[in-house]
Amino acid sequence: MPSAAEMQQQQAAQQQQEEMRASILDQILEPASKERLTRLNLVRKDKARAVEDALIKAATSGQLRGKVTEEQLIGMLEGTSDANGDTKGKAVSVQRRNYGMDSDDDDNDDDLM
Repeated sequence: MPSAAEMQQQQAAQQQQEEMRASILDQILEPASKERLTRLNLVRKDKARAVEDALIKAATSGQLRGKVTEEQLIGMLEGTSDANGDTKGKAVSVQRRNYGMDSDDDDNDDDLM
């Protein structure tokens, strides 16, 4: 079982890594793309983390030329959703239950005129 000092050390190291990640992302993202990634992080943390990892890896290996625009980020997001097997527009089907007297077939609106 780790001691309190070891746990503090681990937390400090993790915080330093997160600050480094944020610094790298600030350098490689345009403000609009950073804002989009922040909004995504509120909803889908795993997907945002995967895109951040891919961006940092590309930046550290020298594959990025200039800052990442919002359009480029959208392309990356679509690429990760395809790779993860997510569907772009998840369909919602609504099944209405038909109860005995709820049928519109029996409704005659002639008396409303």
